[in-house]
Amino acid sequence: QMFKGFEKLKDVQYVYTPFDSSLCGVKLEANNKKQYLLTGQILSDGKVHIHLCNYIEPWDDLSLSQKKSLNQRYQMGCGCKVS
Repeated sequence: QMFKGFEKLKDVQYVYTPFDSSLCGVKLEANNKKQYLLTGQILSDGKVHIHLCNYIEPWDDLSLSQKKSLNQRYQMGCGCKVS
């Protein structure tokens, strides 16, 4: 799991999104244990919010190069923490 923002939030249990896609809400498949790469914002209330304008991709749809970069290379150029 790669997460930039551990200085603000140590653990993410819930991700919030608007109820409907017309409000830019995101629908994720939660019942089949699908993994996603999610980007979003940590608001002042400490909640992580995502919407349709964020980069959201099923993990299995990423290329091998993207996966390797997220797990190794991208960390070198930012303040990210990989755990």
